Amino acid sequence: MIFISAGHNSKSKKVKQDPGAIGNGYKEGDLTIDFRDRVCKELDALKARYIKDSDEETLAMYLNRIRTGNGSVVIEYHFDAAESPAATGTTGLIEEESDRFDKAFAKEITDTTAAVLGIRNRGVIDEAQSHRGRLGLMREDGIICLAELAFISNKDDMDRYFGHRDLLAKRHAEIIVKYENMIP
Repeated sequence: MIFISAGHNSKSKKVKQDPGAIGNGYKEGDLTIDFRDRVCKELDALKARYIKDSDEETLAMYLNRIRTGNGSVVIEYHFDAAESPAATGTTGLIEEESDRFDKAFAKEITDTTAAVLGIRNRGVIDEAQSHRGRLGLMREDGIICLAELAFISNKDDMDRYFGHRDLLAKRHAEIIVKYENMIP
């Protein structure tokens, strides 16, 4: 089963909103919801089954609701931010105890994002190297990647994202389905 989520929630009317990073006039929560929905549209076209987070639940509520397993593919979308507007690129995050499937999945997501958007590939790092150190999503079972698509604080990254987000959603959906089909 595929599990897909937007890393922040800026649209909720029921739970506390979490806009995430803000840059160049955008809220990360708006961008992640939009991109998650674009990938879901592509997954629908591929006739893939998936469970997505709701705009009316927190991350904790989502993680309590889902039941991932060994053959699951779990992906969450984010946008990175930095004080310097020159910071650029895409990064894939994996759990500290990741296996070869996690590493390959995150690498393919990150490589594809960099190629489609024409931005720097910052590579794959484990959660211990992230700003938070430990990420709740990484406690799930399955093939897991937290994808930092681009820097919301970099105007060029955002221009490239908006120019190619539909193609990027299509490519991500194809990769997600590929990995879901790897483990029965």
